[in-house]
Amino acid sequence: MNTHTAELHCVNCHASEQDTPLLHLRSNGNELWICSQCLPTLIHAPQKLAGKIEHTDRIKPAPHHHE
Repeated sequence: MNTHTAELHCVNCHASEQDTPLLHLRSNGNELWICSQCLPTLIHAPQKLAGKIEHTDRIKPAPHHHE
């Protein structure tokens, strides 16, 4: 049995799952992957992912609380 699957890559930096852990996400019916290095961009500056993930212009950045 062939267990090889297509190599997965981060939607932002294109790092492969061989390089770094990837997190699975869905957006507008599409399955995407994002690495742990790029996840903060999605959380704090989603507009930087415009063109890579649909509707990031609708996501409000998470507030920054520095105490």
